[in-house]
Amino acid sequence: MIQQAIALLNQVGLELTAEEIADIFWLALQMGETESISESPSIPKTPLSERPITEDFSPETPPINLNPPTATASEPYAELYPSPPPASIPQSDSPPSASSPSPQLDSPPPSQLLPFETPAAPALRNPLAIARAIRPLMRKVPSRTETILDEEATARQIAEKNIWIPVLEPAPERWLELALVIEESSSLPIWQETITELQTLLERQGAFRDVRTWRLNANADESLYLLPGQGSATLKQRPRNPKELIDPSGRRLILLVSDCVSDIWRSGKIQTLLRRWANQNPVSVLQLLPESYWRRSGLGAGISVQLGAFAPGVPNSQLVIEEIPPWLEVNLATALPLPVVTLEPEPLAQWAQLVAGTGGTRMPGVLFDPVLMAAMAEEMEQTIASRSASELVQHFRATASPTARRLAGLMAAIPVTLPVVRLIQQTMLPESGQIHVAEVFMSGLLRPVVEGNGNLRDGENLSPNLSPARREALNAPLSVQQKRSILSPPPQSEPIYYDFQEGVRELLLDSIPISDTDEVLEQVSQFIARKAGVSIKSFTAFLSPYAKWDEMVQQQIAPFAQITRQVLRRLGGEYAALAEQLERRSPVIPDVSDKEASGFPPLQTFTFEEVTSTILQSFNFEVVTVDKQGQEIDRRQGQAQYFSEDLGNGVTLDMVAIPGGTFLMGSPETEEGHSKDESPQHPVTVQPFFMGKYPVTQAQWQAVAHLPQVNQTLNPDPSSFKGANRPIEQVSYFDCVEFCARLSQYTGQDYRLPSEAEWEYACRAGTTTPFHFGETITTDLANYKGEYTYGLGSKGKYRRETTPVDSFEVANTFGLYDMHGNVWEWCADHWHDHYNTAPPDGKAWLSDNENNSRLLRGGSWYNYPVYCRCAYRIRDMPVVTYYLFGFRVVCTVA
Repeated sequence: MIQQAIALLNQVGLELTAEEIADIFWLALQMGETESISESPSIPKTPLSERPITEDFSPETPPINLNPPTATASEPYAELYPSPPPASIPQSDSPPSASSPSPQLDSPPPSQLLPFETPAAPALRNPLAIARAIRPLMRKVPSRTETILDEEATARQIAEKNIWIPVLEPAPERWLELALVIEESSSLPIWQETITELQTLLERQGAFRDVRTWRLNANADESLYLLPGQGSATLKQRPRNPKELIDPSGRRLILLVSDCVSDIWRSGKIQTLLRRWANQNPVSVLQLLPESYWRRSGLGAGISVQLGAFAPGVPNSQLVIEEIPPWLEVNLATALPLPVVTLEPEPLAQWAQLVAGTGGTRMPGVLFDPVLMAAMAEEMEQTIASRSASELVQHFRATASPTARRLAGLMAAIPVTLPVVRLIQQTMLPESGQIHVAEVFMSGLLRPVVEGNGNLRDGENLSPNLSPARREALNAPLSVQQKRSILSPPPQSEPIYYDFQEGVRELLLDSIPISDTDEVLEQVSQFIARKAGVSIKSFTAFLSPYAKWDEMVQQQIAPFAQITRQVLRRLGGEYAALAEQLERRSPVIPDVSDKEASGFPPLQTFTFEEVTSTILQSFNFEVVTVDKQGQEIDRRQGQAQYFSEDLGNGVTLDMVAIPGGTFLMGSPETEEGHSKDESPQHPVTVQPFFMGKYPVTQAQWQAVAHLPQVNQTLNPDPSSFKGANRPIEQVSYFDCVEFCARLSQYTGQDYRLPSEAEWEYACRAGTTTPFHFGETITTDLANYKGEYTYGLGSKGKYRRETTPVDSFEVANTFGLYDMHGNVWEWCADHWHDHYNTAPPDGKAWLSDNENNSRLLRGGSWYNYPVYCRCAYRIRDMPVVTYYLFGFRVVCTVA
């Protein structure tokens, strides 16, 4: 119900903080319920515990039967189910912390992950390290408004003075509140993902009493104003005076997020505002560019200094300023010292210690002196002149990094939008990052394309697919900056389309090999084809004179075809001949570069969808292959992508991207240990999904177990073998379903147990051997009953307990650890004795009775190696808990 209410508030353009939402609900409770006017049903008022349970969650729990099934020749359950562990089970490792994260009232809606590849470079490379870096700001101070009962003082007063009055004391609260001010500029879309992730991190990290987001805009006369919130929420907000952020108590930290390249930095307008804020509050700039680029931005008008503080939360005027060049005459009474920090853990740690006033910390900053700034601005105004295409490209090649130069050359072959640029980064430049994108976009080579009455203009972030509400808003008499605030950040369906300055594209194309140009065209054309829901073999299919695409597909193809022909002509030879043939014969995609001569309307830009709430990062791991005797024959480095769910208190859940594909499920009859229930082998096609890098650990279990209940209670510490990083065990199938439901509710993602087919596909990772290691298994690679062997393998160590999930430091080709041994892992399927009618699409194979036996896979620390094979399967009742049973989760890709 709370999430529904938040969604309705967002729909009307109100982006509220958690504290504001809590106040709304409190006030609603004080007002009481109103009588219903309509007899139509609305939100049910039945208590959650009394509502009927749907099939999405656990059914009514049947009587618990802890006795294992009777052992048979085909099901050696006597070995699979050992006797309960003795009381002297070694309690190694420390148990997970008892604290747990509170539910996020403003959690984002589920992401609709696309089946094609998405950006490789994450916006925040080290979110956990960044969260740790700002911990010095988490100090608490006595509240000025809230009180709590001092039990000890109250008891002493009663005992000594017989005064039965409670003794109250100020409640502890976070020291600072944060005003996150995001500067609107034409370069904002480049950094939008970074800013969104940063905002989420700051809201969830818990260092501040309150976090509020503002957008800083400029009118045509460069007068500055604020809009609360961001995105579509700013549409219905009135402009606010920047003075509203001044807090006389000094307990508001103002953090301006900017790349400092807009005109208001050159004119000095923003420095005047920052000086006004800094007279009473601590003010800092979060520079999105690395320090090597500061001199190219508006920070170049200042003096590089070192700043320090000897008291917490002092305004900027009280900062200690060091390393001012002795030849400069600076009036410190009028100068503005400004701490400047980047999104890296070490600079953020220095900044946090500076704000906390630890005393010995020094950090980089900029000192703005009005007199010096005026002189530098006048000198810069005289040196700036318009450059030709050749001069622009020469200047870019002389100043940009090699990666940025190569990225610009690849971008010249296709229509430029940020999703397409990220696609190029992933497929052809995985070593590139956002800074290289910024180098290209801020070089002057590109201009944003604005559609208005068929003309192209710079500066307004418009798109041809604007919604009617946005077009109506833009028809109002607004300044350019106000229109930018309406349109930025653009929704996923409305990306900004960029074009190169005249003559630049051709010069850049000459700098890259023809083979690279050809690959770019292939990658982007396949990208468009998947978006349009069509299948093509080559990019020339989009240009074929015989293609009969529908109107929607043509609209997406047209810009690609337009630019592709220009590129083909530039490449010469066979490519130019192809372009000439296509222009002469194609009735589907006409060349409308000359709009007046062709008589065709202006081309529409095409739209890409992209993932914004889930940022994929890359990690490296080792893959080991062994021979029949268990000797290593190959050890190589692998790389996979993943995203991390922050569960609070330093606990994260890493979810690895598993690509879709087809595999042969089950085992051949010739495989040692083969069982009839592993037959017949059959092909299964699995769609892409995300899977836990490790089995769910006790720390992760405890964090989620403290989240709000969905259908049933969870024991936060059920395991027999204690350890925060050991796998959770002693959990039933229904416990795991509840875990997934709580995690889904908390994150807004769709978490669940894997189907049996998904589990085996992920375990095999493209292999066909009994283990993903190869023909056998060793205790150097997995935790099982090492006193026994498989095939020609040798005996090893029997550990008699679970091990931490990252103990063996080797993974399969997908990047998953502990797929063999340690604990059995619950799957979503009901038990079936064979695969004769198994579904071919990888979905869970369910029966009508929810209480039927469920499947487990992977073997455990107690089992013989034969039971740890990729294809081996067992069953148990869904209510059974056992100290061999754990699980890992998957996240569905929409």
